[in-house]
Amino acid sequence: MRLSPFALLLATLVTITACGGTAAPSGSAPSAAASATPTSTELKKTASGYPARAISFVVPYAAGGGSDILIRSLDKISQDLKVFPQPFTISNVAGGSGFTGKQQALSKPADGYTLTIGDDSSIFGQLLGQAPMKYTEFTYVARLVTDPNMVVVRTESSLKTLKDWLDAARAKPKGVSVGGTGIGNADHVQLANIEKQAGTSFNYVPFDSGGQVMTNLLGGKVDSAMANPSEAYEQMRAGKVRALGITTDKRISDLPDVPTLKEQGVDYVVAQFRGVAGPKGIPADVVAYLEEAFRRVAKSETWKTDYLAKYQQVDGYMGSAEFTAFMDVFFKEQEQAFKDLPSLKQ
Repeated sequence: MRLSPFALLLATLVTITACGGTAAPSGSAPSAAASATPTSTELKKTASGYPARAISFVVPYAAGGGSDILIRSLDKISQDLKVFPQPFTISNVAGGSGFTGKQQALSKPADGYTLTIGDDSSIFGQLLGQAPMKYTEFTYVARLVTDPNMVVVRTESSLKTLKDWLDAARAKPKGVSVGGTGIGNADHVQLANIEKQAGTSFNYVPFDSGGQVMTNLLGGKVDSAMANPSEAYEQMRAGKVRALGITTDKRISDLPDVPTLKEQGVDYVVAQFRGVAGPKGIPADVVAYLEEAFRRVAKSETWKTDYLAKYQQVDGYMGSAEFTAFMDVFFKEQEQAFKDLPSLKQ
């Protein structure tokens, strides 16, 4: 399924409603080469010689989650296409629901040599008063993908359907545990929306990454979990995990047997997004270089087969100006939506 950029925005927390856009701040640069055909040749360095050394990526979650898979795939395919002169230096800095790593990235010079994940959790954390920074403290370089979510259980679980899962929570409020990544992150927010839609109350248990969520689900530490297809797919193929529902509008081709929440009576469609960001104030020519490099990767056949198809991701590419405007609109939409989600603050 392919959703339009603003349809994805509107689906992220609430059922689809209309939205608009705003102009990007001066710290972000429009893509002058957006219509160019992707090539496998290395980009010409900027006038200042950027990049003169390896770019550091701070993944603000533990290994094995969707963000980690994204950046490591981005690194590999970037090298295959030779769009950067050197591989990335990747570090996983988990903790604080992702904000420890993001804060570390923001503490570095705004020179384009330190990048991190730009995602919905930065805004969620700000709205909940948990983030040590504001979403406006980032330079948004490029949005890359959108990722639906699933409710998953161990294969041997007595919860065979989404209805079973919801009924169990109704029968014993807070009695069914649900693992997810972080407090105030996408998994937490999406579960709160499901609770509101279905009139249920779950026991949310946070972990440092999607990989840890799956480990604890398989180990019986939680009854169920919120997991992206990229995080759960291998365990599903191995017959260890079963999906009760997915947050897409229609069933996806790679998981045809997984019913949507919507077709099971929970009218909630959502897809979180992930992209690349850095400290606010990265020079415009450096942003333009990075934007074009990531655009070439995102439009390549290798990216489509070795990342999007392999991990059931949806292409959600946006350049710097569009991504920045998207974040501004997203913040305003979610500021209103959070007023209707009191369970997040309990």
